[in-house]
Amino acid sequence: MAIFLGVHKLDPGMDDTQVAEGFGKYKEKAVAKGLRPIGAVYSMEKGFAYCQTEAVSAELVRQAHQEAEIPLEDVIEVKPLT
Repeated sequence: MAIFLGVHKLDPGMDDTQVAEGFGKYKEKAVAKGLRPIGAVYSMEKGFAYCQTEAVSAELVRQAHQEAEIPLEDVIEVKPLT
């Protein structure tokens, strides 16, 4: 499986709790599709969030976000540095 980075623009006025709840909803939908959410980071100051998911395709990552009603700017296949 590959690793995909989901890029999200945060809505103005969102708070930390709403961001965490959104990631929780996404994780639930992703796991149901057989994906492995790795984690997420975000910056309220910059207004962006980024999540990493192990999956067989970017399309499955998009579908899980759509089912969780989490808007995406982009999904990018990435490779880890060790």
